[in-house]
Amino acid sequence: MTNEPQCHPDLLRRFVATPYHFSKADGPNRLCVESNDLEIALSIRRSNIFWRQMIQGDGLSCKLIRDMAGPVDSSNISIISFETLRILHLGTGTILIYDVERSELLGFVTRNVKVQELVDSLIPKLLNRQVDSTPFTKK
Repeated sequence: MTNEPQCHPDLLRRFVATPYHFSKADGPNRLCVESNDLEIALSIRRSNIFWRQMIQGDGLSCKLIRDMAGPVDSSNISIISFETLRILHLGTGTILIYDVERSELLGFVTRNVKVQELVDSLIPKLLNRQVDSTPFTKK
């Protein structure tokens, strides 16, 4: 019997390093981006949707993880809203969660989701203040 610590797999990807950090401030509003994918971090930093969010006085903290081991099914998009949370599912592997009250975005993005699609389509749908009238949306 040994006293060595047991290493358990991190199946939920809770401890993924996010070495790419960017932050920018405009007065009291701050944009913070963290990711394990440089292309995602740079694209978000350059995106207009985040500056529009900051103009509304909300600021934004964003942490996105590129999950290379996740399932690549991207058949359906559904957005679920409940109180201050908005959740976007793309298939079975991509999930984006936006906390309106705290202005925080957390997401896990599968390898088949292109950065352009993420920044130009998925995140704007999630941050939109109007809730789409899909069967999965709760108003």
